[in-house]
Amino acid sequence: MDETPVWFDMAGDKIPLGVIVWFQEKGWMDSVLMNQYVDYLSDEVDNRTRIRTPKLMVYDSFREHLEKSVKEKFHDYEFDLTVIPGGLTSLCQPLNVAINKLFKANLREEWHWWMAAGGAGQITKGNLQRAKFDDVCGWVKRSWDRIPNKIIINSFKTCGISNALDDVEEFDEEIIDISDDNLEDASDDNLKDDISCDNLDIGINK
Repeated sequence: MDETPVWFDMAGDKIPLGVIVWFQEKGWMDSVLMNQYVDYLSDEVDNRTRIRTPKLMVYDSFREHLEKSVKEKFHDYEFDLTVIPGGLTSLCQPLNVAINKLFKANLREEWHWWMAAGGAGQITKGNLQRAKFDDVCGWVKRSWDRIPNKIIINSFKTCGISNALDDVEEFDEEIIDISDDNLEDASDDNLKDDISCDNLDIGINK
């Protein structure tokens, strides 16, 4: 069975500028997709810096990240690798420390706006219509763009990941506390319903 991820150009769907979409048959990250990602990442870094600079990849211990072919490709592109031990992503992974919660709050708000605008109008059998693929891509991009750069930068510093070679760097500690109590203020979000994005049946029309 061919498990190579492919690019779908779906009629009627316009992927927002700045969004890259790849597919895998089972909807799962595999080593083939990881290798494709490393190629893309290296091109992005080279195009942005224009000069040879040290590159560090910090990722968790998901088994597809540790495939020999993936590590070899990182090595070919001169990335240094650091693997977060299992069970420590909540402390050592920037997304988990301060970014994911805010991103999900933004995404919930996008979904609420879409529902309020009648986006999920009923279809012939009375079921709610699923969101279009390009709508979901737009939600994701806007949700990410609304996260302040300061929070992203300081989440890395909180995890000890920075350009400082002497292990000493100042950062604003107060923005790292993205707790349930202050999440609304951090995201300018006035949502009152605590709807977990993990359980949202957004669905996609292809």
